[in-house]
Amino acid sequence: MRSRKNQKDMTAAEWSTFIDAVNRTHGVGAKAPAYRDFVAVHARAMNMADAVGMSWGVHSMGAMMPGRNFLAWHRRFVLQMESRLRKVHASLTMPYWNAIEDRAIPAPLDKAPLLASWSITRNWDPSILATPTDVAAANAMGTFDAFQRTLEGAVHGSVHNAVGGTMAGPSSPGDPLFFLHHANLDRLWSEWQATHPAQAPSNRTEILQPKPLFGVAVSKCLSIQKLGYQYV
Repeated sequence: MRSRKNQKDMTAAEWSTFIDAVNRTHGVGAKAPAYRDFVAVHARAMNMADAVGMSWGVHSMGAMMPGRNFLAWHRRFVLQMESRLRKVHASLTMPYWNAIEDRAIPAPLDKAPLLASWSITRNWDPSILATPTDVAAANAMGTFDAFQRTLEGAVHGSVHNAVGGTMAGPSSPGDPLFFLHHANLDRLWSEWQATHPAQAPSNRTEILQPKPLFGVAVSKCLSIQKLGYQYV
């Protein structure tokens, strides 16, 4: 069972491993799926002029309202990125960033030369981050649909907007903070699942899209234990 750590508990060596893995998935010489492939899929999922992308139900926007697959799709998305990075460094697991409690960008990922090498921008404004009260409001929801809808709102959206720049647009996975943030949302979902074991999406037989990053049923994304990881 792989363990995903809080970013604040990562060692310098673990950060170096993570950054090196990200670097080696960039560029035209990177094997598929390259980092840019993940960015392109997410950008399509947020393109309201793309009827196919809208049909994936990834976010609560336009024709995808509500985002029925927000949590399951992103759980698979983060897992696929983790698997891709592990092809570079097999010991790597995706860290999570709980921006509601740790209201500063992780320092190892906040160096100007690094951001320039990834061609990403930021406009950090922690004053607009959600609060523990917002997390509590999501956790208080008794049904999956209500939990997903509430979590996607303030807790999810505020971090994207607080980081700003690349993170605030359709190509937000271009900033690796995206994956740390969504790993934290996945952690929150897994904790809610533990206290609401009878609650699950109603569309469990739907096949998440697009292939090859997806192509699995929602039901295959409901247990992190079966997916082989845990949060510590």
